[in-house]
Amino acid sequence: MLYLVGTPIGNLGDMTIRALETLKSVDFICAEDTRVTAGLLAHFGIKKPLVSYYEHNKLERGPKIIERLKKGENGALVTDAGMPGISDPGEHIVKLCIEAGEPYSVIPGPCAFVTGAVMSGISTSAILFLGFIPENKKQAVAVLERISKAEETVCLYESPYNIEKTLMNLASYAEGRQIALCREITKIHEEVIRGTAPELLEYLEEYPPRGEYVVVIEGGSPAKKEGENAARGDLLRAGDRPSVEEFRSKVQEAIAGGMKRNEAVKTVGSSYGLSRSEAYDIYGKGEAGV
Repeated sequence: MLYLVGTPIGNLGDMTIRALETLKSVDFICAEDTRVTAGLLAHFGIKKPLVSYYEHNKLERGPKIIERLKKGENGALVTDAGMPGISDPGEHIVKLCIEAGEPYSVIPGPCAFVTGAVMSGISTSAILFLGFIPENKKQAVAVLERISKAEETVCLYESPYNIEKTLMNLASYAEGRQIALCREITKIHEEVIRGTAPELLEYLEEYPPRGEYVVVIEGGSPAKKEGENAARGDLLRAGDRPSVEEFRSKVQEAIAGGMKRNEAVKTVGSSYGLSRSEAYDIYGKGEAGV
């Protein structure tokens, strides 16, 4: 049997009794990062052999794990934090178990995007979870277009290194919508910052990004989406508006001169007579590769 075991997303007090009992009972534990998992196990006094299993070795390591199950061993799969199988290679091993006819079970635990959605204060009646925005520009644009059309609440994961770029994109593709940035969830410095994309970029200028984020985006009503699409079209059609290439070139010059990116976008936008949201809109198109 393979057990997919949910582990805390920050606060070790969220470890369930069933999860502890399962990790103590299995023959081996598969981990996204064995160093992180070793620390977790040490905290609870658990000693088990660890097997590295992550995105870049799943194709080679997955079949080997299945072979161990076929020989009668019991294994557990954990991620660095939260529920395995959510935006990580856990879903791959589940498919392998199904194909091989090997039994598996899920030991429920904390999930970052679910917790963030509840914390956000934005509607949870319908949620679209999209994980991380891809690095590939074409794929990133497809995800952003999907967000722009979504009427349900959208949840994303984002790192502190890319959160500003993502907000730049959302200034264009989720214009005027409320967004909640949830960070350090369940930890001492747990925080939720709410506002539109431009407002959140302003906040991050004063308080630089730290920690991993759950980004919760308000769904768009049909009327709101029509307005967003029209606004994006008007920005590119209007003769007195700069092209994306021209605008980004000016911004890059300002950054090279010592300005922070957000400040440069606003300053260059002002020179063209653009509002803050219009400036972020044009710059965000270039960030997404549009």
